[in-house]
Amino acid sequence: MIDVELDIFNAVYDEVAPLCAKNAFRSVHIPSPTVFPTVTLFELDNRTDRDRNSTSDFEDFADLTYEAHVYATTKAECRAVFSALDNALGKYNFNRFSGTFIPNLSNAQVYEYVARYQVRVSNDGCLSRIR
Repeated sequence: MIDVELDIFNAVYDEVAPLCAKNAFRSVHIPSPTVFPTVTLFELDNRTDRDRNSTSDFEDFADLTYEAHVYATTKAECRAVFSALDNALGKYNFNRFSGTFIPNLSNAQVYEYVARYQVRVSNDGCLSRIR
């Protein structure tokens, strides 16, 4: 398995963390955050790209799926924080393939935006877009 999750998180941290509450940009899902805005970004799927791999015993390429959750107390703030995250991931060749506000049934005063991204990674850590 090609593991670059920490590298990706650290790469976008400086652009996103200042927009969050203190220590509220995390690499694990938090279903009910207690401070706002909060952002979670984590790897959801890591699968071998069999069409691009050689016949060696090592994985040459993997297709990654990331999921991001942005929580805020206003829709405008949620969009602003998400926009910064989206721009930061775009710099590393991530393609957003879904994104939506979802209703927060436990607290209607909290807005949540969920998005999923894909990127291809080589065994040397190079990230490229999946077309």
